[in-house]
Amino acid sequence: NIGVDCYIVCGEHNQTVENLLLELRGDEDYEGVFVTPARAEELVDKDTALIVVDTHRPTLTENPKLLKQAGEIVVIDHHRRSTEFIENCSLVYHEPYASSTCEMVAELLQYMDSKLSLTKKEAEAMYAGICMDTKNFIFKTGVRTFDAASFLRKHGVDTVAVKQMFSYDLEHY
Repeated sequence: NIGVDCYIVCGEHNQTVENLLLELRGDEDYEGVFVTPARAEELVDKDTALIVVDTHRPTLTENPKLLKQAGEIVVIDHHRRSTEFIENCSLVYHEPYASSTCEMVAELLQYMDSKLSLTKKEAEAMYAGICMDTKNFIFKTGVRTFDAASFLRKHGVDTVAVKQMFSYDLEHY
C-alpha cells in the first residue's frame, strides 16, 4: 500500500498455512513475495526494516541471522516476555494482554491510513490467526479482539472460508 517492496520469510509450516500460501501464490500481487530463510539473507541489508511478528525470541524467528543484517527491527508480539528478547529494536509493540498478533496488526492497520485496502485473502488470513489464538473467540478475547474482527469483516472476511482453512483431509490428519 505504501509503494515499498516487501517480502515474507516463510520456512517450515503446517498444512493450514500451506493452504493459505497456495491461494496467495496464485495472486499476482504476491508473486515473488514469499522467500526462503536462505533467500532472505541475500535480500536483507542495512537499508532493510525487518518486521518480526508473533515472537520476541530470536531463536524462534525463521532466520536469526537476519536480525544482525537489518538496519531497523520492529517487533510485534502478544506472548508473555521471556528472558530471551530481540535486541536493538527500533520499535517494540509488545502487548501480552492482546489475544493475538493478528489483532494487534489489525489495530495498527486501522489507524495507520484511512485509505488502506486489504484484500479479502489478507483479511481472512488475519482473521484465521485470531481464530487460532482465541480458539474461535472463546479464550482470551476482549473488546479489542472483536473490534479487530469487525475491521477484518469489513474487508470481506468469509467466516466459512476461514473455517475451511483449518480443514484437513484424512491423509494430512
